[in-house]
Amino acid sequence: MPNPSAEVKHVLDDPPPFHSKLLDYGERPYWSADGSRIAFIERNYGDACELDVGTGEVRNLTRDLGDHHSFLRVLILSTGDYLLIGPRQFKDRDVSRHVESELWVLDKNLTSPPKPLGRRMFEGAGVSVHEPKITYAVSGRNDPTLGDPGVVECHVTKIDYTDDGPALGEDEIFYRTGGGVAPEPQDFRHDDSEVIMAEYVTGRTQGIFPTPNCIVKGVTLADRTHHTYVAESLVHNECEGIFPGGDYICLESSCDTDWPHYPPRDLWKLKLDGSQQRVRMTSMPADHTWKATNSNVSPDGRWLAYMVALNSDEAGFGRGLGLLDLDAWGNTEAAQAWETPTDRAEQARR
Repeated sequence: MPNPSAEVKHVLDDPPPFHSKLLDYGERPYWSADGSRIAFIERNYGDACELDVGTGEVRNLTRDLGDHHSFLRVLILSTGDYLLIGPRQFKDRDVSRHVESELWVLDKNLTSPPKPLGRRMFEGAGVSVHEPKITYAVSGRNDPTLGDPGVVECHVTKIDYTDDGPALGEDEIFYRTGGGVAPEPQDFRHDDSEVIMAEYVTGRTQGIFPTPNCIVKGVTLADRTHHTYVAESLVHNECEGIFPGGDYICLESSCDTDWPHYPPRDLWKLKLDGSQQRVRMTSMPADHTWKATNSNVSPDGRWLAYMVALNSDEAGFGRGLGLLDLDAWGNTEAAQAWETPTDRAEQARR
């Protein structure tokens, strides 16, 4: 990805109210359990790093460990170890992300290189705060034994700590789709009884009118029942980071843009009660020069860490990390301006 031109001022150099800049580089922030550190990816297909929020000091977690330095995501397990996602080597932006990306565990003490868990997977993952357990998806492109590239299976898997290090343990497949939709588990909630996921819709229905780009669903693990939390025609609604307690989740939503010209530019707060109500949290420029994505809420619910990028950047590419003061924002009228979806497909027909 090219660097922005000198004429493009960084959106967080002069931030909106309650926003601030953490770093002018970095991608996909993820809070530590004590809220003192934020793990992030230095750059696409690069090293995992960590920011000390109090001091601003950054340390590179993987640069001096082993031969593999091509990561796309970093999360933190309940053990304090780091869960990494990325290919063994970068080949191209499709194969390396969608076919060969796999799961790794990096010891929190940084005493040995990241250990591959032996499973390729689709996009991101969710992590339990209670035990070393993760949720993620595997597509037919990752695993040809699924029979078709469009098939996607969603897993909940425990990570066992063996004499040979971390390894995949007890595994449950809780959701499976055929072609046309691609689920991506994002978070556990309610003591890990439900998995919240984004479900990308790749097919078309109703003639020329596309189905929603992305909807937010939940699956109750005990009985495999599904719940749809937001589904809006012609709108991309993608969950990105659950709030403590599990009653709300962050949402990348294109609800205030004209189909199909813009991706989401702001992050919203979505109620996970079936009402589909959401309220805007971030305030990126109305001209869509910049966008806020890939958010994560601090364990105490006080702060929202997020990634910024130019509108023209591909999904997942970042140009810095921002911080939103959720307490200060929550005391404004804007934080009470909840809204519900409208049927844009019906409006488009008129």
